[in-house]
Amino acid sequence: MPNVLDEPAEPSNMRILPESECYKLLAVSTVGRIGFVAPAGIQILPLGFRLGDGRRLFMRTSPDGAVARLARVDAAVGFEVDYHATDFGIAWSVLMHGTVSLLDSAATEAYAKLRLQPVPWPALPSSVAIQFVPQTISGRGLHRH
Repeated sequence: MPNVLDEPAEPSNMRILPESECYKLLAVSTVGRIGFVAPAGIQILPLGFRLGDGRRLFMRTSPDGAVARLARVDAAVGFEVDYHATDFGIAWSVLMHGTVSLLDSAATEAYAKLRLQPVPWPALPSSVAIQFVPQTISGRGLHRH
């Protein structure tokens, strides 16, 4: 049985995105998914975000939720952002691994400079600002047209 993770035998229009392009795509995106291991197993949750100074992502989340609990202990997590056209002629995905944490003084200053603040997913009566600092970033793009 072939390994589903093997590269395709035929050439494709898939390409590895350079780091600079990954950050350009993050700058125009607003929703991603945070992934982490919880007692119940792997969890993947949507989060609104904004890219800020220092190549960090800012988010707002429920102060009592799982993501805020992770931020309070500077947890290692994954974060993914993607896009695809309705006909899949253009698609891309950016995957990062890093740390989610509460805002320190440098992050608070960078958060204040955001042109638009992140919107919690879903709208919450109260929320806390957190940051995700990527330690690795990779991306893939597809262009079929």
